[in-house]
Amino acid sequence: MSEIKIGQEIESFCGKCKSNTIHVITSIDHEKMDKLMCKICNAYHKYRKPKEAAQGIAESLSTKKEKEVKPKKRRTRRDKWSRLLDTTNSESAVDYKMDINYELATAINHKSFGIGVVKSIIDTRKIEVLFHDGERLLVQNVSA
Repeated sequence: MSEIKIGQEIESFCGKCKSNTIHVITSIDHEKMDKLMCKICNAYHKYRKPKEAAQGIAESLSTKKEKEVKPKKRRTRRDKWSRLLDTTNSESAVDYKMDINYELATAINHKSFGIGVVKSIIDTRKIEVLFHDGERLLVQNVSA
């Protein structure tokens, strides 16, 4: 191998482009290439040996198949609301009034949004309540 220099162009596998591309050597450590910059996407990374065309395509397809097989476990808003509602006594839900001081996990019956649970107390005048259709900021301790 000839002497390597900063600014020299070399072929390397780019993980961002997912292909062999031309790179520029940007740093050298102990007479070895340390960092390269892809001339296509401008990503910086360590040197990766170029892959053969057929091998690179086969590997990228196999990794995509593996990723597609894994189901994502996402908790929906309704799941969070149901779990939070289970931890409180929904029968004892108090009617929402702006002038009351609420505590965490208190069930609230709002005339527009329905039954919700106090998720967090932001400050003395604001609370975050989780309803079946999402979170809402409500006021507390405010005299009308």
